[in-house]
Amino acid sequence: MSKTLQKEVDPILCASQERAISGELSYSELTRLKTVIEPSSQPIRADLEFSRIGKFVVVTGRISANLVLQCVACLEALDFQVEIDVKLAIINSESLLNQLPDNHEPCLLEGDHLLISELVESEVVLVLPDVPRHDVCPIDLPKSSSSKDFALQMEEKKNPFDVLESLKKH
Repeated sequence: MSKTLQKEVDPILCASQERAISGELSYSELTRLKTVIEPSSQPIRADLEFSRIGKFVVVTGRISANLVLQCVACLEALDFQVEIDVKLAIINSESLLNQLPDNHEPCLLEGDHLLISELVESEVVLVLPDVPRHDVCPIDLPKSSSSKDFALQMEEKKNPFDVLESLKKH
């Protein structure tokens, strides 16, 4: 059985010890993702390692999960596989952005500690689809509506420049 991820770490200390942190975030531990994923989603698994590249503390590893989203078209469950290779450089100032190690993304640290759960959630949020939808929905979707407000055809509107057409003929 996997342990839950540590919530808060000192990244400088972790890098000096070349510490590896592995664990899971369950649905109940999530904050931002709760509104996007279904409670039946599997826990998010993270295997992270802290180290140094030059003057930078870096976090590398892998985040994986099998999440359940809701399809916006049919409202049925949609399985979404997450596999993220993590390569982050911890910075405390935006002025360091142009000095990052190659192939590393910035992770802005506010304070002395890093919340592992926030880091993991932020990475997952970046890969979620804006509009979750099946390629082919498992149920037939309605092609029309019996609602009075539903317009089957666009009303033909008069062209406002037709008046100019009549002037052109004179």
